[in-house]
Amino acid sequence: MAYNDSGDESLLVRAEGVAREILAADPSRVDVLAALSTVLMLRGRTSDPQLLDAAVAAAEKSTALTPPDDPWWPYVNAQLALVVGFRFEQRRAVSDLSQAKRHADVAVAAVGEGDPVRIDVLIRCVNVYRLSFERFGQLADIDTAVRLSREVHRSTDPDHLLTARQLLALCLVMRFARTGSPGDIDEAVAHCRSGLAAMPARHVDRAALNGVLVIALVQRWVGLDDDDDTDLHEAVRVSRQVVADLPNIGTVRAQLLATHGALLVMHSLSSNSPAHLDEAIRSAREAVDAPTAGTQRAGHLVNLAHSLLIRARMSSDPAGVSDAVDTGMAALAGFSPGHPDRARALNVLGTALRIRYLIDHDPRDLDTAVGMWRSSSASRAGAIEIRMTAARTWAQTAAEAGDAELALEAYGTAVGLLPLLAWRGLDRTVQEKRLTAVTGLAGDAAAWAIAAGQPERAVELLEQGRQVLWSQALQTRSDLSALAAVAPALAAELDRTRRELDGTEASPIVELPARPGWEMGRDLLTSALGGPYRADTEDAGHRRRLAERWEDLVAEARRQPGFGSFLRPPSFAALRPATTGGAVVLVNASRWRSDAIIVTPDTVRAVPLPWLSHDTAQRRAVAFLDVQRAVEGGGGPAERVALRQTLVTLQRWLWDTVGEAVCAALDDVLGSAPDRRHRVWWCPTGPLTMLPLHAAGRFGANASLAAKRRISVAARCVSSYTPSLSVLLRARATPVPSGPPRAFAVGLGTLPGQAPLPAVSDELRAVSSHVPGLRVLSGRGATVEGVLTALERHSWAHFAGHGDQDFQRPSAAALRLVDGRLSVLDLAGRLAARSRSAGGADLAYLSACRTAAGGRDLPDEAIQLTAALQMAGFRHVIGSQWAVADRVAAQVADDVYAGLRAGEQLDADAAAVALDRAVDRVRRTHPDRPELWAALIHTGP
Repeated sequence: MAYNDSGDESLLVRAEGVAREILAADPSRVDVLAALSTVLMLRGRTSDPQLLDAAVAAAEKSTALTPPDDPWWPYVNAQLALVVGFRFEQRRAVSDLSQAKRHADVAVAAVGEGDPVRIDVLIRCVNVYRLSFERFGQLADIDTAVRLSREVHRSTDPDHLLTARQLLALCLVMRFARTGSPGDIDEAVAHCRSGLAAMPARHVDRAALNGVLVIALVQRWVGLDDDDDTDLHEAVRVSRQVVADLPNIGTVRAQLLATHGALLVMHSLSSNSPAHLDEAIRSAREAVDAPTAGTQRAGHLVNLAHSLLIRARMSSDPAGVSDAVDTGMAALAGFSPGHPDRARALNVLGTALRIRYLIDHDPRDLDTAVGMWRSSSASRAGAIEIRMTAARTWAQTAAEAGDAELALEAYGTAVGLLPLLAWRGLDRTVQEKRLTAVTGLAGDAAAWAIAAGQPERAVELLEQGRQVLWSQALQTRSDLSALAAVAPALAAELDRTRRELDGTEASPIVELPARPGWEMGRDLLTSALGGPYRADTEDAGHRRRLAERWEDLVAEARRQPGFGSFLRPPSFAALRPATTGGAVVLVNASRWRSDAIIVTPDTVRAVPLPWLSHDTAQRRAVAFLDVQRAVEGGGGPAERVALRQTLVTLQRWLWDTVGEAVCAALDDVLGSAPDRRHRVWWCPTGPLTMLPLHAAGRFGANASLAAKRRISVAARCVSSYTPSLSVLLRARATPVPSGPPRAFAVGLGTLPGQAPLPAVSDELRAVSSHVPGLRVLSGRGATVEGVLTALERHSWAHFAGHGDQDFQRPSAAALRLVDGRLSVLDLAGRLAARSRSAGGADLAYLSACRTAAGGRDLPDEAIQLTAALQMAGFRHVIGSQWAVADRVAAQVADDVYAGLRAGEQLDADAAAVALDRAVDRVRRTHPDRPELWAALIHTGP
């Protein structure tokens, strides 16, 4: 809520005196107590902060004197929420925010639609919900704040209108930062502009609304994710005006200067010009020197050091680097050990020392820089983005120096931070965006583990650093459900502490695109826009206490019987049983080196792949996706030929770079014989997850000759895939449903807007002939809810129809049904409970396009329909990496189900071999047309 700072303090003193005179005569005057609380709150802001306690006491007394059936009940609760919320803003005591939220809930629930005080109640409560969202990250809070702000905005009172515009704009900006909805940010900018247009030039709230406009413009500039810097330039102009209009406004002045300086740095970086850097540094120095900077001074020193370092790098000025180091040291001295901004100071200082090392070659600078990064990444109270930046910079520096042990330590630290970076309390879109920014981290970590001679550690890092979202969503590693079963109070306290410690307050208000050269400017701007409270001493102490509390609770959990490894990543020894019956081959392509890691029950071996380049794999994967998209988008003969040619080239390249070396190593590890075929589970990483490793080989037009020469993976292996060893281990441990399979099938050969699939009916008849008692859902019966319910009640499932894959948003991948789309997230969310309680199911066969293909930007997360079903409890899943001709799909399905028969029984454990034989029949007929036979893959034991 905005308050008039231009009022005469003497008027407030007189108002307080009048109120106290009235109360002396009649202490039960609730209306006067409420008014007194407002006066004391304003005085507490402008003169004596201790008056805030008196303001809260007056508001509490007015509430205590008012019964719930009194018409003033909503108002006094709203007033108390307002005053306590304001005290939270000043002191950052979480107990204040909890109390304010409680009374806001009471007030909003109690005030009627036509109540004369309704708008007064809402306007007092809306900021409390905004603060609660900012602190705890619950989307419902910001939705409530937006809804209430809209209602106030619709009121006719002009004073309410001005305040509502500012609050509504700010709430919309905050919601946009969480959800990415472009409508929110456009509306926020519009409200700011219309509000400013309606204000007098000297209106007291003008600067505050301009400040919201600055943040909104920056957020929209970020959201565009292109080279249009119009919004950034406008934000700089508006920010400059705000700073000019407010020569004296206490600690807010220093924060505005810091934000303005950060914007100028980004302006300079976006235009590749140092012209604005001098102004940025002047602004940062003024923030540091502000007489009222107080506890914020150390944070402003970090910003100054950051800006100095950026200018020094742009101008190649050694003296500027030393200036940045000295300023960074002064900033570091101003932070207590547990202060949340200390991590950023350490990170900036480490970077400055590294640059000075590159200039002066003093090894002490580099050693000190490593110590800074190590400390920053280990800071429990620091923002997770800063900690991750520190760990990655440390890792990059060690890797460039060729120090394998140090690089492994640093990369291991970074991988360990991934579950916090994408903490499950965040919105899914934010999680995916954050993980996209660190794509390939686990692969780089594994590469240095191998370089350090530790292939077992490489397996552990790949396991820990991939499947982060699945691990959290399905509660396999970091969830508290198992603990809750034996110690519910402990589990609840852990969950509450983690949410508070790693909620949105520890996150930047903006998440800038990773444009080259912007790494430092991005951290500077996100810190500056994070608000004036990040450097508050009370808040720092609270976060430190939370971090200590978390460690104590985890230690207590690990003392529970059977919970010694609680919240620890799986060890190699625990993962190894997943390889029973064959070998898991993890194929890792990183920018540092590429290797295949062969894991068997008795052996782990790293096989160097010197001809496999990460960049080449990425280019080939993107080209492969492009030709798939062209075909699936309605392409004609030319596009289908291009797909075939791309696949043939891919097969040969994969054999030359991966397949041949891996098969030779498998022969050595598992033993070789002229006709022996190894049982293999492929576990590719990075761009290789988008490529058909199982189809690698040189086939040509003569299938029998190719098989005889054994120059293909198919000739040497029976292949399956697994997203991770944990998933394979979990599938092996899932109990096999007893008795004949309870099976259902979905068949949708025709859907509006989709190409017809005439062979679907033939496919369903074939499946029915092999699976007794098959229940078929087709036509109007094939609804989203109907299919989800059937999945919960059946142990076998078959889908014949259309699948959707979003190349940019893999979690939007879906099966198309008669009334909508059944997405990856729908499947995972609905079926996760079943997988925990009922032991899962046996076989899911997805005879639809791209059900086993993930997204380009998050390849290691395996966000696809096949993985969703297996994660949700299906032991075996068959899916497709690209679109398959429906006639071929029907033929393969017929052959697979025939191969699952063992006498009168159906055995899902024969799925891999049955699919291998069915595909081989098509391959023998069309060896030079891999687009027909190579798409279908098996996932499972």
